[in-house]
Amino acid sequence: MIDQKRREILGVAAVALTSGCISNDEPQVEIQEIEVVNLRDESVDVTIVAERDDEIVYEDTFEFDAIQGGSTDGVNLKESWMGGEGDLVVTVSADSIDERSLSTVSLSQDYEDTECLSVLSTIDTNGVKMYYSRGEC
Repeated sequence: MIDQKRREILGVAAVALTSGCISNDEPQVEIQEIEVVNLRDESVDVTIVAERDDEIVYEDTFEFDAIQGGSTDGVNLKESWMGGEGDLVVTVSADSIDERSLSTVSLSQDYEDTECLSVLSTIDTNGVKMYYSRGEC
């Protein structure tokens, strides 16, 4: 009787310790493209920095013209550094106006499955904003 109880306790402990360790199917988020657009009435310098696991994988500064007659200036990035393992943190900063960041690890908490995202960042009179939408993987 004592041996049976002991086996039951050891069995329950083994299941409890290994649950969640059998599969590592956590959802992954990958950024496919980043578009940054100036919606301001004046030109602006914009810096885009991407870090993967605390290492800078991309950094560039652009000068965007002011919006003119509904025509905007910006950049669309589709780069190889966007894919891969590890947390990718993308920061868009506009002069000394404002900055915003997003992280693939944080975004993956919003999804149950692996997702590929397109990111749109706008710079307007209220600062920098970031939006994302699902894309094809």
